[in-house]
Amino acid sequence: MLPEEGVNVVRVVVALLVRGDYEELETLTEGRRLSASEMAATVAGRGLISPPEDAFGEIETIDVRQVSADERAFRVDFPLWTAREGRAGPVMRLTLTEVMDGVWTVELDGIGP
Repeated sequence: MLPEEGVNVVRVVVALLVRGDYEELETLTEGRRLSASEMAATVAGRGLISPPEDAFGEIETIDVRQVSADERAFRVDFPLWTAREGRAGPVMRLTLTEVMDGVWTVELDGIGP
């Protein structure tokens, strides 16, 4: 399971995508994988909506790596919700790294079907 601080990072990323704040999300992710324009193009026309709060209680990690003595990286696939399809919308792939106790970085690895 993803620690609560990591879940909060997922909440922030989802909220930014739903609001269309792609430039802010690019800043948050340091543009490591996707630029703001690539994010916008990927989700254009999908009608993203905020998922219900209980969706954040079900986040499972796909992979956990010990990056260094103080860092852990978690790979997460999180379903995005759309007005038309509900939970059957696209999946957001993230890498969350706890760089020190309570401090996290995030990479948006992709958004796909």
